[in-house]
Amino acid sequence: MLPSIPLTAPHEFTTLIDHRRVQTLEKYELSILETLAPGDQVAQSYSDLVLTNMLRGKKVMHLRDQQAFAYLPGHTMVVPPNLKMLIDFPEASDETPTQCVALAIDRLQVIDTVNYLNAFYPRTDGEPWHLSLSQHAFYNNEEITALIIKLVRIGFDGSQNKDMLADFAVKELLLRLMQLQRLHLTEHNTAVLASSNRFAHTLQYIKENLAQKISVEELSTQACMSQANFFRAFKQEFGLSPIDYIIKARMRLAKRCLQNLAISITEICFKAGFSNLAYFTRMFRRLEHMTPTEYRAISQGHA
Repeated sequence: MLPSIPLTAPHEFTTLIDHRRVQTLEKYELSILETLAPGDQVAQSYSDLVLTNMLRGKKVMHLRDQQAFAYLPGHTMVVPPNLKMLIDFPEASDETPTQCVALAIDRLQVIDTVNYLNAFYPRTDGEPWHLSLSQHAFYNNEEITALIIKLVRIGFDGSQNKDMLADFAVKELLLRLMQLQRLHLTEHNTAVLASSNRFAHTLQYIKENLAQKISVEELSTQACMSQANFFRAFKQEFGLSPIDYIIKARMRLAKRCLQNLAISITEICFKAGFSNLAYFTRMFRRLEHMTPTEYRAISQGHA
């Protein structure tokens, strides 16, 4: 459930594809891109590093030799300088516009933020902080969404302090992105990293025991750390607590299972490690803003 940013008034559109509202700050440039008509193979690139966040509608992205993928609300992209993109707008119309936020960041600002983190908040495994430019698209989280919406409000506000406020928000945004990238990298390589990386081993243990009760005490033992140090290090590494990660992992499993009509919702509840159906339904509604039954109907194209 993304916060909404008002659309441009129809009479203000200068083009029906990728109309831009731009706000230039001292160190950043914010753009809101909106499309009201279908289009194919629309070329786009940026001269600076750009973080984009999809708010409404659907785009289909074609990047280099990668397979085309749907870019949907809630997704964030890290777009390196001069990356050639071809974009389709298959469903854009007056009734179903696309809306995307693009934040251009000078490369030196990224370097300064990374150097600051490495100097004052080094990672626990000794590896340096690093913003990957190869992980182009990934689902965001609530903190990243909130920061991007906050930056839009700062950028288009008339406050005299907006450059300073934007600077703080962008630094936090870069940290959150690096944590999320680290989490995705570790999740996708747990089998390879589990023997040498304590957090990869922890994620592998969680994955293998999702249906069981998992405590922070168990996880800290698996990581050979005290509970307090493990909790703090896990959150610094990935940007969320171990318990929050377990809940999100269980919810991902539940959503995959809900697409299989042969499995009952009660079975899915216990398969995903929830203790009872009422709690599962409550957590699902809180995180997904719908019930498991409603999610199943939507995933099957019945709603």
